[in-house]
Amino acid sequence: MTGDDDLTVPAGATGTVVAVYADGAAFEVEFTDPIDTLATVEADTVCLVERAVR
Repeated sequence: MTGDDDLTVPAGATGTVVAVYADGAAFEVEFTDPIDTLATVEADTVCLVERAVR
């Protein structure tokens, strides 16, 4: 997948969902490691690792 700034996000990268589009069909995800970028990610490619506690 490619981030908004054309950087390649490697498979398995962990990020934080910062926006939800079309009732969960896609997400805007902020990645910080191994690269710093935002990417729009289709829901079928996302795997929940940990849920934030509110």
